[in-house]
Parts: sequence; structure tokens; C-alpha cells
Amino acid sequence: MKTLGQDQGSRTGRRRSRLKYLLAASGLAAQIGLGAGVARAQDAGTPPVAASEEPARESRDDIVVSGYRYLSEDTSGTTGLPLPIEEVPQSISLVSQDFLKAADLKTLGEVAQYSPGALFAGNQEGFGSIVKLRGFAAGYAFDGLTIGTLNYEPDNATVERMEIVKGPASVVYGAASPGGIINLVSKHAKANTPNYVELLGGSWKRWRLEGQVAGALNSSGSIRAIGLAAHEEAGSFMKNVNSSKTVVYGGVDADIADGLTGYVHGGYEHYRRTAFDGIPTLADGSPAPVNRSFFIGAKDFELVTDVKRVNAGLDWKVSSLWSIALKANYQRSATHGPAPYAYDLQANGDFSFQIQNILKDEKQDFSIGASTIYKLDALGMSESFLSGSAIYQSTDSMVHQSLPLIGGSGTGHANIFDGVEAIDAIISSAVFPGAAFLDRRRRKFVTLSGQAVLKVAGPLTLLGGLSYSKPDISTRANDGPWQDFSGDGQMSYRAAATVEPIAGLNVYLSYSESFQPQLTIDINDNVLPPLSGKQYELGAKYVSPDRRILLTGALFDLRQANQGVYDRQGPDGFDRYRALGEVRYRGMEFEAIGRVTKAWQVNAGLAILDPKISKDGDLAMVGKTVTFLPKATASLYTSYDFAGGVFAGAGVRYVGSVKTASDNATRDLPGYTLVDGSLGYNLNRWRLQLNVKNIFDKLYYINNYQTLFYGNVVGEPRSVTLSLRAAF
Repeated sequence: MKTLGQDQGSRTGRRRSRLKYLLAASGLAAQIGLGAGVARAQDAGTPPVAASEEPARESRDDIVVSGYRYLSEDTSGTTGLPLPIEEVPQSISLVSQDFLKAADLKTLGEVAQYSPGALFAGNQEGFGSIVKLRGFAAGYAFDGLTIGTLNYEPDNATVERMEIVKGPASVVYGAASPGGIINLVSKHAKANTPNYVELLGGSWKRWRLEGQVAGALNSSGSIRAIGLAAHEEAGSFMKNVNSSKTVVYGGVDADIADGLTGYVHGGYEHYRRTAFDGIPTLADGSPAPVNRSFFIGAKDFELVTDVKRVNAGLDWKVSSLWSIALKANYQRSATHGPAPYAYDLQANGDFSFQIQNILKDEKQDFSIGASTIYKLDALGMSESFLSGSAIYQSTDSMVHQSLPLIGGSGTGHANIFDGVEAIDAIISSAVFPGAAFLDRRRRKFVTLSGQAVLKVAGPLTLLGGLSYSKPDISTRANDGPWQDFSGDGQMSYRAAATVEPIAGLNVYLSYSESFQPQLTIDINDNVLPPLSGKQYELGAKYVSPDRRILLTGALFDLRQANQGVYDRQGPDGFDRYRALGEVRYRGMEFEAIGRVTKAWQVNAGLAILDPKISKDGDLAMVGKTVTFLPKATASLYTSYDFAGGVFAGAGVRYVGSVKTASDNATRDLPGYTLVDGSLGYNLNRWRLQLNVKNIFDKLYYINNYQTLFYGNVVGEPRSVTLSLRAAF
């Protein structure tokens, strides 16, 4: 038995398929921007100012940047290209800490709704937001090193910014999603890192206390430290749902010697929340006839997650031409608790449910990488360079869970018309622990890559890159033997040409590739071939002379072959998959970030996606639209600073409708438009801020599993938060 469920960046197959194996084994019956921040950067010792009210001025290599400060962020740790963001031949969205605070964005899903090309695709069982980029599950990294699947919701207070890089990135990271990667840059102790304390209160008894201290540890300021702590508790618009979170984070940044800097950061995060996994729909896709607050679960069933993370790095500028960087990440997450889920809702209100009792869901990531950049100025090739890297990344995961019995069976039954409390009583009557199942997976990747950027003549720049990645993957079910899913090593390629016809305008044409091994088998017990992706992109970026505005536009043609789709159940009770021929996602993205005037800031985005099946052995599928992907998403967040310390902001998030069946057998999931607003006042070191999300109380749904069988989750209705922040 080789397959243990699908593992392509979504947790659907991992959790649902395991239950099928568990049921079969036990003999029980059973049927997955940078914002226009209105928040203030409150540097210690200075009065609060708007995020970009005071022009930033910093030097990076030979580039002096003045203007909207976030347009000068160095993204080379993610792309391997030491270029200003407007010269990188790839779409990149920056999400600043200021914007996270300004819009009160709590999750990666909320961030995705304000990022063009990104999609919030659910939160399976409360493990954390699933985000898709250009229609494919996103990859994740911390400080430029990948971490595999992110199976929790990182607290945004520990993040300095997010870099959302869209398109294949296998030339940098080896195995990677064709849609792109979200790099979370951890907070550093800089000379202007603020000290603050903030108290927040809001709807459904939500409250949060957060504080940060940073400063120099020696008289010269060459050694700096940062410490952060936060605690949050909240109820929910749903009955009987509660959550709590505790975060501790700290680190040291040091100028060790001339041209040599280093850092060590670490954190601990503890999450506790009531388990919930959505409400199933009726057979035609209609929502269940219940109100928003309806809850299918048990108020005493909680999922508890503990996360420990350490990040470290060294940067050595050997000379004006040559630099070397070393980085390492370690992360361990562990979750336990019972998680019920419902399915198969009937017109009379009857539905079935099961409980995944997670005894331990543990994941351990370790990454280490070395990279180098050499400028070719000495060869008379100004603005040209070579870069290379070597990365080792390993992920060990172990899921030990059981199937509690409900009335002597692994499957329970209830009726939604009996009400929340009656359903709670039935689910709570389950007998633990039940039959157990153990799933272990080991993944190791060694990736060697190189890139060259050559300034050919005048406005023309060429880029070329390649990488070699060797996977070492094995799985084990219960006490069975380890099964090898490694496959062969893979070469990936990248090429681009950029032209700068006028100062600040860069037009580029690029080609890039991706691959990902699969952990599924077909009906003949053969491992499915790796996912293979390739993309053509035509784009343009313009940055204003004062670096206050960045405009980005891109057209792309992204294709992926061999996606595993469910075929049938094998004779051993295990799911079997087949490789889909090819999907082809064509689309366009537009983004504008920065400030129109000194007081007026804007962050706007639009994405159009046409996801189709372009090749398949089943000719009836060719030309069909890929389900559960909207064709259009858009967002706008803008703010204005008035005289006297008053500021106001407004945001709009739009997600188009999605098809739920290729043959139109079920109803489309309706699109939605959400309107947000903020209003605040700055006085010396104090900031008072009011946020209202979903002002018009729009009812909307988010699908967790790309199927209506397990139903949808109701989006959050109108909510209000009020925060008071003091800098010191």
C-alpha cells in the first residue's frame, strides 16, 4: 500500500483520505500591500507619522532610494536577484506591517483578499488559511527558506513584511508550487524599530494585548535586540466557538565586523480554538437552511497547537563585488484534539458526521542554505552579476489519530433542525479513543541553483537560471514498511529579457518552470509522475521618479501537467488517483501601490483568471473550466491623512463567483464584495484606531475542500475593533 493521500500543498487528501484508511482498517462503515497603511510607524523617540509621510532614504548597494519607504525593500532573499523590485522580471506584492495593523488583518486568508492574484481557499479544520496564487496552492518560506506546508496560522505581529512572489520558483527553491511562494520576513531589531504597547477590543468579546521592546545592547549600537509578547482571546459570531492565542518572540541582530552582519530570532506560539469544519450544502449546492451563527460541533472539542521556531543568518560583504549569505531555519509544530466534520446533508435536515481525534499531528522543518552574489563590474559589465545557492530542506511529519465511536459506529447522524445544542450533545457522546492510525512522511530536498543577469547594451538586460533538485521522499503507514516515493532528480530553467525604454519603466518577457513530487499511486500501484509546471509572462513595472508609486501589470500563461485527481478505490480500500493531462491558466494582474500625494495613499489590485483543462485522456474534460476558482478578484485600500492628526481609510475586497461542478450539476458559489473602513487619531505618542470590516454585513461563503460534499464556511459578518497604541 503506497498511497497515503494527496499532498499538493492542500491538506484535503492528507486528512480525509486517512480517515478512509482508518475506516477500512477497523472494518467500520464509512463514506479536504504592502498596504496603503494608515497605521503609523512609531519610532522610538519620534512623534508618530504616517507610514510614508516622511520620505525614506536608504542605500542598497549603489542605489539611493527616496520616497514611499516600502518600495525600497530588498527582495533578493526570496528571488535570488539583488535588484530593485521594479527590475525583477516577476510579479511581486509586498505586504507591510503597517498595512496589517491598519486593516486589522489577522490571517493569511485576509491578506490574500487584498493581494492581486491571491485567493483565500479556506481553513480546513482550523489548521490555518489555505492561500492559492494564480490558482495553485502557494508555497511558504521564512526569511527566504522554504518550510513545506504551513499547517498553522502565524501571528502577524512577528512578521516585518510578506513578499508574495507569483509564478514558478523552482530555479530558486527546487520543488515548488507553480503558483508562487509567500515569504514571511521575520521582525528584526533595527535602529528605528519601535517600542510600543497596544490594547485592542472588538466584536464577540475579542481582546488583545500586545507589546514590543527593541534597542541597542551596547553603546555603539552594533548589537540590537527585540522582544515581543501578545495574548488574544475571542469568541465568534458562531455559537459555542472560542479561541485564544499566546505569542512570544525575540531576537538579536548584530554588526559583527566590517561587512559582516548576523541575526538569531526565535519564537513560541500557542493556539487553542474550538474545532469547526464547515456546514454541508444540499445536493444541488444550496446552503443549509440555517443562520450564520449555526455551529456543527461540540463546544468542548478543542484543537491545541504549539509552534516553536528559530531563524538565523549571516551576511558577509567580502568586497564591493562579492557577497555571501548563510541562513538556517528550524520549526516544529504539534497539534492535538478532536475535530468533527459533517457531510451528506439531506433535504429533510439529516446529515452524517465523523470525528478525527488527532492524538498528535506533528511537523518538523529544517532548512539551511548558502548563497553568493558576484558583480561583474571588474569585467567591464556594469549592472551585471552571477548568483548561486545551495539549499537543503527536510520535513518530517507524523499524524497519529483515532476514530471515536458514536453509538457503536464510526459514523454519527444528526438533523440540523434539532438545533445546535442537540447536535453538540450527540457529537459529545462519542467514545474515545477508537481505532487508531499512524501516518509518517519524510521529505528531503537538495537544490543547487545559479542565475546570471547581464546588462547587454543600453536598456536591455537578460536573465538566465537553472537548478538541479534531488528529492528523497518516503512514507509509512502504521507499522508497515517505509515506501519510497523519491523519483529522479529534476532540472528546472528560467529565462527573461527586460527592456527599460524610459527611466523607471521596465518591460519584461519571462519563462520559468516548476516541479513537485506526488505521494499518490494509480490503480496499477505506480507512483504518479511529478507535477510539472511552466509559465510565460509578459509584464511591465513603473516606479515614479520620486519612488512614491509603483505600477505593475502582467499577462501570464501558466500550465501544469500530471495533477493527481481521484480515480477510484483500490481492492485494498485505498484511494487511487490518475494524472490529469494538463491544466492551463491564463490571466492578467494589475497592481498600484504607494501614495498619490503626501497625504493620500493607495493599494489597488485586479486579477483575471481563465482556468481550463487543456489536455486529458478523457476528451470530455478538455476545455472544461477548473472548478472552485473565481475568474475575477479585485481589491482597493486607500487612506488619507487630514490636518490635526486625524486619518481615515476605506477598503473593498471583491471575489467573483465560482463553478462548483464542471457539468453545472450544482449551483455556483456566489461572488461577494466586502467593504471595510478605518478611522483614527494621532496625538503625540498615542494612536486611537477604529476598524469596521464587512460594513454592509454581506453574507458570503468560502469553500474548504473544493467539493460541496463537506460544505462551506460562512464568512465573517460585520465586525468592529477599537485599539489604543502608545509608543515609548
